[in-house]
Amino acid sequence: MSPFNIYRKTMIFSWMKLGLGLLTFVACLAIGFVAYLTITNMAFELMTSIAIGCSAFLIAVAVYFLIMAKLGYSIEMGHLAIIERADRGEDVPSNPVEFSKTVVAERFGNSRKFYKQSRDVQLAYRQMARVLGRGFSLDKDTPELGMGRWLKMMLSHSALSCVNECCLAYALRRSDYEVNAACVDALTILVQDWRSFNGKALSISLVHVLVCLLTFALFFVPGFLVFKDMGLNMVPWLGVAFFLTLTVKVAFYDSFVLSRTVCAFLEMAGASKIEARNYAKLDKWSKEYAKLRGSAEKAAEKAEDEADRAERAARKAASKTAKSEAENAEAVVADAEAVERSDSSPAEADDGKAAKASEASSEASEGNVQGGDDADASAEQA
Repeated sequence: MSPFNIYRKTMIFSWMKLGLGLLTFVACLAIGFVAYLTITNMAFELMTSIAIGCSAFLIAVAVYFLIMAKLGYSIEMGHLAIIERADRGEDVPSNPVEFSKTVVAERFGNSRKFYKQSRDVQLAYRQMARVLGRGFSLDKDTPELGMGRWLKMMLSHSALSCVNECCLAYALRRSDYEVNAACVDALTILVQDWRSFNGKALSISLVHVLVCLLTFALFFVPGFLVFKDMGLNMVPWLGVAFFLTLTVKVAFYDSFVLSRTVCAFLEMAGASKIEARNYAKLDKWSKEYAKLRGSAEKAAEKAEDEADRAERAARKAASKTAKSEAENAEAVVADAEAVERSDSSPAEADDGKAAKASEASSEASEGNVQGGDDADASAEQA
């Protein structure tokens, strides 16, 4: 399934982001309106008015990103799970929101653990990105000179901001791995194939920036013309156009960038092969990466210990079962012998009685024969 089709079939998450964005937009608009009324109705000096306006703008931006970070993160978390599923070629479920909650809970435990995992991966990437920005790579021990890589990374920011989502999507894909181990492999693949990934990220980000600028112009130019004809200050409308563009960007454009970037990374990861020597190199690049790898090794050792304990318990249970079966078999044999003995005792008694009766009848018949012979002898004498 192509990234655009995935984006189209997961549009429900974009609409959810839009609704949340409009809610925060109203909150930010209220802050700006209060600041505007304060400036226009009070006789402040120019610098004071500028300070109030700038403070209101910063507060509005902070409120916007705070709400989007807390509530919008769960939406993005579910969106990521469905993107990974669709990229595998499976159908998008009829109720993707509930389905994605189940998938994420099964893999990461809960949203808090998912957020912590994402934060750890993001921190590890930032530490490695600083090394990459200085021109180092896994292929060479000496850095490459030149400032073009910094410019390329800056222009690729829109797509590179999805790196942690790419790693978590890889963790969802490799469900046979422990979570930390899967994230470590994803980061390793990212650095190994950095040139290829950064090139794809640059093309995605340039299109994203261009579309955002066109959207801002679409919102700002009509209001600019209206405010100019009416002789009104255009600064408030500038803020309105900015927040409208930001809302559309977060809801729709960032979702498309997420779909394209994650699909590109998963495709690259499927064709990549990790070199074992790169693990030790990246441990020196990032302390957080080394921490993740240590957690993965501890989890592997724990799993091995649990497997050994389970195997020993299984052998012990099998031994007990075999012993119990042997004892049961012996008891059955003993019972059978006892039954045979009890069945044979009456028959032997009957055989003894029959033998005694036969002996008695033999003796009687012998007596009768002898009596007849005596009678014959007496007759002959007479």
